Amino acid sequence: ASGMTASMSSTGLLTSTLNLGTSTTAVVTTSLSSLGMCLAKSLATVTTHTVSFGRLVGTNLYSSCTLKAGEAALLRLTAGDYAAQAAVANSKLLLTILEG
Repeated sequence: ASGMTASMSSTGLLTSTLNLGTSTTAVVTTSLSSLGMCLAKSLATVTTHTVSFGRLVGTNLYSSCTLKAGEAALLRLTAGDYAAQAAVANSKLLLTILEG
């Protein structure tokens, strides 16, 4: 990705590795005062496994990105609730979220 910036005016950082199943798993970001850039990376090793990440509204996941095994995405988050879900149980997703 190019042309993306993070001011880091707030210096918080959240790193989490989620062990996902086929049901929606909420991403807890309460330790951050504001959401900024997010690096999401699938830690799956089976090429047919995918994980989805996006907004959580009620119990519904509205996917912003779907990652295949080993893929990563850089996103800017806005205030709200987020979640992830896998196509196959026991898939892992690494999230690193910068504050600000």
